[in-house]
Amino acid sequence: MAETTHEHGTYYWEAGADNCPHGPRPDPDTDGDAYDVWSNQHPLSDEVRICLDAPAGKACLDCSAEDGEYVPWGACRTREHARPKNGIVPNPDTEHQQVTVWVGPRDCLERDCEDYFTDDGDEIPGKDRCSHIREEQACSCQRDEDGEYGNTPCTATTATAA
Repeated sequence: MAETTHEHGTYYWEAGADNCPHGPRPDPDTDGDAYDVWSNQHPLSDEVRICLDAPAGKACLDCSAEDGEYVPWGACRTREHARPKNGIVPNPDTEHQQVTVWVGPRDCLERDCEDYFTDDGDEIPGKDRCSHIREEQACSCQRDEDGEYGNTPCTATTATAA
């Protein structure tokens, strides 16, 4: 499964926000020592101080930077997402099971693509996928917590290939 240039990483809440356990910034002129400790816990990131003790979660760093707010990795607009083909549910008791997945942009998988609609804006009946989605095989062990499938190698196929 192909990846685009968007990267994921941990997104942190701003220093002093409700999620920050350290409270507001001490005054560097009146309480220099406390300010030094506070500033070490709150490094600058894109000209904003963040709190390293307040992670928001796994984010698309590029979409978050573009939007100026937290965009979860699962909501990345640009990268390709891999979701089980409609109606496909892998057996939860089978560790390595082939799963047919649809791979494509989020808008296409969520049926927001123009391919699903006529020129008048009416939904095309019976259209199950758009031209931007391709079908691939994944292993059930590649399933992420968000229900999508990642591109980490299957442990069963790498063990037999060695």
